[in-house]
Amino acid sequence: MMANRLGALALLLGLGLAWQAPAPARAEVLSLTPDEALMTARAAYLAGDVAVAGHIARALAAVEPDNPRVHLLLAATEPKLGRADAGLIAGRTAWKLAPRGPDNQPLRYEIARNTAKAALDAGRPMLAQIWLRRSLDVAPDALALAASGRDLGLVRNRTPWRLAFDVEAGPSDNLNGGADSAVFRIGDFVLGDLSNGAQALSGARVSLRIAAERALLGSDRAQTVLTLSWETVANEIDASSRVAAGRVTSGDLNRSRLAFGLRRDLRLGAAGLPLSLSIEAGQNWAGGAVLGPTLALGAESMIWKGDGASIWLGGSVERSWEGANSGADLYEMSLTGQRFFGTTRASLGVTLEAARSGFQNSTYDAARISLKVSPEWQLAGAAVSFGATAGLRDYDSFTLGFANVTDGREDKSLGLSMDLSFEDLSVMGFAPVLSLRHGKTHSNISRYQTTTTGVSLAISSVF
Repeated sequence: MMANRLGALALLLGLGLAWQAPAPARAEVLSLTPDEALMTARAAYLAGDVAVAGHIARALAAVEPDNPRVHLLLAATEPKLGRADAGLIAGRTAWKLAPRGPDNQPLRYEIARNTAKAALDAGRPMLAQIWLRRSLDVAPDALALAASGRDLGLVRNRTPWRLAFDVEAGPSDNLNGGADSAVFRIGDFVLGDLSNGAQALSGARVSLRIAAERALLGSDRAQTVLTLSWETVANEIDASSRVAAGRVTSGDLNRSRLAFGLRRDLRLGAAGLPLSLSIEAGQNWAGGAVLGPTLALGAESMIWKGDGASIWLGGSVERSWEGANSGADLYEMSLTGQRFFGTTRASLGVTLEAARSGFQNSTYDAARISLKVSPEWQLAGAAVSFGATAGLRDYDSFTLGFANVTDGREDKSLGLSMDLSFEDLSVMGFAPVLSLRHGKTHSNISRYQTTTTGVSLAISSVF
């Protein structure tokens, strides 16, 4: 039976070589083993003779249907011959047949990348992203990993539909932004005790954000994008805080947001500096209650670019309604500088806020400075980044019940963070991220003097 198969292969191979030759009188029939035929086909492919390589690969598939290298060759040649769907099928077959293990990572890497190329040629860019993410899992070295990561970004930019999700979960010693102490104090005057959830409540928190984008027809210098996002945060107060919670339940701390927007991405000038203009309408829920809608306008642009450095300027204004005749406006402006020091990345940003409302407790001015450093070295086998923030928020006037607080309210805050991304444990380019957070706010009103410490585990895309 094998002799008959090899005979058929030799005949087909001879016909393929006859097609390639410059009009000979008759085709010469060659007798090759399957391994020799595969080597010949690969050599033809590398030499640019795709039709010959594909002809041999199809003949080999009839002889050795369980050889993943044969189907890999089909995955590479079929799209170039105008049969992208056949290449995609061959790539899937090769992936199923290829053995696992460190010794076979180069083979599986090549299969995944060629299948991604076939999916892209078949007009299925989202499927191509999946196969590129699979190649990340089996990249044999750092250069191969970087190549697939770079190609993933290129394909993502060519994909009309873009999906993203973030999930984070962990314990917190202050779910509600509650006070450090049970003592109710304004300045040096003690007025009583805090109750009914005004103190810090400990427990666990889970947050989930899902975002979808649809890129409309555009050019390399202008693109319009439709956006849709859903964000929800769920809390669970632990048993040790039940008494301090009073009438406050876990559900009272939950919140959600649904937003729909339109964004225009532009590249300006000869340098192609990016500019994004956006408008977004949203609806918020908190504690089971329906809050008013919001409407926001935003702009962000790179205003300077140097060697390994850039400066970004951003601004936004958001209007929120809580009733038919009431609302609040939030104005924000930010300036951020980013710079690489070798492979260490650092950013420094300044943000100014101004909130205006008919309710004086929602009217304030604020400033915040933030620093983030991502060094080249690792900690406990994970890529690490450190962050620090310092802020000031000032209320000209503030009321508690029916009484006005002399000199208003002033909050000073400081926060520290560390993120550990365990990229060696990534699956399809998604890695676990361990985050440590600590923040402290000092206020002249004890209700707003808080300390928050939290640990969370998230899943994030490495690329």
